[in-house]
Amino acid sequence: MTTFHTVRLGATALLLSTISTLAYAQDADLVLDPISVEDQQPVTQGAQSYAFDPALLPVPAGLDGGALLSSVPGVSGSRMGGHGIDIIIRGMQKNQLNVIDAGSFTYGGCPNRMDPPSAMASFYRADEVIVERGYASVTSGPGGSGGTVRLERNAPEFEEGKPISGDLILGANSNGNGRSIAGTVSADLGHGFYAELSGERKEADNYDDGNGDEVRSAFTQKSAGLTLGYAVDGTELALDIEKDEALDTLFGGAGMDSPSSETMTYRLRGGTDVDMGVLTRIEGVLYSSNVDHVMDNYSLRPNSMPMGMRVPTTSDTVGGKIEGQFDFGATTAKIGVDYQSNNRVAYAYRGMISAIEAEDPSTVVALMWPDVTIAQTGFYAETETKLSEVNTLKFGLRYDHVRSTIDDANGNAGYPGAVTPNDVYNSVYGVTYDGAVTEDNFGGLVRFEHRLDAETLLFAGLSRSVRTADANERAMARQVGTSIWAGNPEIAPEKHTQFDLGVEIAKTDWSFNATAYVDKVDDYILRQTVGTVTSYDNVSALIAGVELGGHVTSGAWTFAGDMTYTYGENESDDKPLGQTPPLMGSLSATYGADLWQAGARVNWALGQDRIDPVLDSDETPGYATLDLFGSYKIAENVRLMGGVDNVFDKAYANHLNRETVLGESTGTMNEPGRNIYLTMQVQF
Repeated sequence: MTTFHTVRLGATALLLSTISTLAYAQDADLVLDPISVEDQQPVTQGAQSYAFDPALLPVPAGLDGGALLSSVPGVSGSRMGGHGIDIIIRGMQKNQLNVIDAGSFTYGGCPNRMDPPSAMASFYRADEVIVERGYASVTSGPGGSGGTVRLERNAPEFEEGKPISGDLILGANSNGNGRSIAGTVSADLGHGFYAELSGERKEADNYDDGNGDEVRSAFTQKSAGLTLGYAVDGTELALDIEKDEALDTLFGGAGMDSPSSETMTYRLRGGTDVDMGVLTRIEGVLYSSNVDHVMDNYSLRPNSMPMGMRVPTTSDTVGGKIEGQFDFGATTAKIGVDYQSNNRVAYAYRGMISAIEAEDPSTVVALMWPDVTIAQTGFYAETETKLSEVNTLKFGLRYDHVRSTIDDANGNAGYPGAVTPNDVYNSVYGVTYDGAVTEDNFGGLVRFEHRLDAETLLFAGLSRSVRTADANERAMARQVGTSIWAGNPEIAPEKHTQFDLGVEIAKTDWSFNATAYVDKVDDYILRQTVGTVTSYDNVSALIAGVELGGHVTSGAWTFAGDMTYTYGENESDDKPLGQTPPLMGSLSATYGADLWQAGARVNWALGQDRIDPVLDSDETPGYATLDLFGSYKIAENVRLMGGVDNVFDKAYANHLNRETVLGESTGTMNEPGRNIYLTMQVQF
């Protein structure tokens, strides 16, 4: 999957740390030996988007996709364990963000988001990861108000006379005894046909925070994938079969752990260049993803009682997309239709452990996801017009028809002991579900770009995006004793109206980008807990922020930095919008020589005192941590990489982390303390 060419020193050096520092170095001058894909920059950076090759990003063993993404400027992470870091962009999270893996969507099987899409996506198999902040395109499916993460894949390229290629990455880290191994083998089958086989295993024990307290965070994750494909002269077709499994996953920030979570994905994707007048290309994808998830409160934590709670769930998604690409001279266009349907079922069993393990129907106490199906059919058109040598206009329109059903709203005869979902909805909202709910959602965007010169771009954009409620927000029905968690069958979809403007400057030895945005949200879906009742209501909200970044290169040195600030206000209740990250960023310095590179990075955040006590566990103090990193080229195709994160073993927590449920520490879950890691990458 990986072939070789020359990359620039600054980008290579910064790839050894995190994306937040590497994203500014693509214009450095010195040249290293070949380590990446020919004629492709390892990082492409703009004011609102970042693109990088994850195969070139050495990180400590045991990190999942959410942890990797949270190092991108403007992306934060919410932790409740060592696995399943949930990402936040522009103060938005969960289904306000789209995560698209080679054209397919996967929705997790855990109502508490132990398995967000970023934790299940195949980052190791991706050739490029693109992170878009804000609503950047109508072509990326429904919703996506806060941003979109796309994992893209390309057909492998083979050297003459070398039908087999591949790579192997081995890693280990000290804090939590993390271990990882990943590998890919690509085979040229002749006449444009190829096969790729990939596998990855990551495991870690509990880590220690900066206070020396053990944090429940251990997990094991295994994944494997097979691709059979064809690629010749602008025509590509690929069939992906993938399995991901997370085992014995501990969550210090939750009342349950997950003994198993399995995802199977089948995907047929492709495209072909055509010569049909203005129609130049057709692309499409068909996919199915099936998640089977189990969580309980006894199998992975001390339990002296013969009683327990167990929640097996399923989340099955099918979908597809077909798109035509057109060229009208000064205007290019994309016109397409996409579809996705997600069905979720979750039953809560409570009683004797032997009975709930056997899934005795009499022990079901709640139909948490009562056979919920949300189907969305979208039609879109997007154009980009070159108005002049210096002016470009982008315009897009999107329509989504949504149909939601709750088949077990009146209960399920097979589980007579469970409170019916309609009884739960009625007790909280005074409403019941009595038939399919439909929505007709319209969105669009317009973006104007003006180039002052070859190195300076100004832009301004206005967009409207609509996000329908997810299964929790619309249909959750958990009533156990006096504790109630209720979705709202009559919840309205979120409507985001965003305006942003900014500048991008890319000089030979320095760069700078800045974006300011305002997002007026009608019918923002707010989760809140009052007493023992958790519910969802629509409120008016305002989200605004500033994103800054840049780098300077001087000889073998590269200095980089980034900063993001997000402001959130619940205008209906005249209080801060909860779960909003504070002002935060990073600064780095990197030095590169012929065979080795080394650098340091400071990660920092100010304290967050604008909180909603209902959603945020408490105010959080600011922090600053130091990381060191470096690499050495051992042989032509072997590179050793390592570093020390949190050098001074500081105890700190990200504001968005979950509140600790078990363990010695209290309050918001702390990040790992000092961590020494080593990674070896071999290419053949």
